[in-house]
Amino acid sequence: MTSSKSPASSSANQVLVAEDNPVVRKGLISFLKKWGYATIEVDNGDDAIQILEDDHSVRLAILDWNLPGLTGMQICQRLRSRSGSPYVYTIIFSARKSKEEQVLALDGGGPTIILLNPVNHQS
Repeated sequence: MTSSKSPASSSANQVLVAEDNPVVRKGLISFLKKWGYATIEVDNGDDAIQILEDDHSVRLAILDWNLPGLTGMQICQRLRSRSGSPYVYTIIFSARKSKEEQVLALDGGGPTIILLNPVNHQS
């Protein structure tokens, strides 16, 4: 787990990035820092859920669908089933092309947004 916060950053703009591909993860982190976000990065779902359960200041999580350990979808479902904790907005990165899987994921307590990788401008 790696955390990077700039002096001007606050917990209001803290983002968890859970991605097992280091190239993709570093690219996301680079953009987020450029846009002024503080980041916490992990490479597996087990570390991601631990952070989200322990640190309620994280309000946005960008998750790979197919993480080692808990998947991005399992993390989303756990977040949606808990009560008494602040809402965490979730974005799932996925190479899955099936519209049916995407709809089931959104209906089943899944992420706030699904981004296809590579991005399909027709979706």
